[in-house]
Amino acid sequence: MTVCGFAGAQAVLVSLAPDLVAADDRDSAQGLLNFMNALGGGIGPAAVAGLSGIVPVSVALAVLAALPLAGLVLSLTRRPTADRRPEPDATRGSPR
Repeated sequence: MTVCGFAGAQAVLVSLAPDLVAADDRDSAQGLLNFMNALGGGIGPAAVAGLSGIVPVSVALAVLAALPLAGLVLSLTRRPTADRRPEPDATRGSPR
């Protein structure tokens, strides 16, 4: 289930990332997404290993499983413009 969830989310995010940012930022957004996926893949096992020395392994895995859910909740509730997409030709920042 974890692998299917990760692979499904990965496919959706990779296809959506270029559409969610301005055209000038698409390469950076794709690179940041890939970096964060790799970082999360490395932090997960390290976090479980560290926590399993303090609490039982089942609790450590439950804490790790709750992190993506917390991220989802925060991303949906803390961004006031989460439901708006930028215009395809919109520029970002101040004009030069």
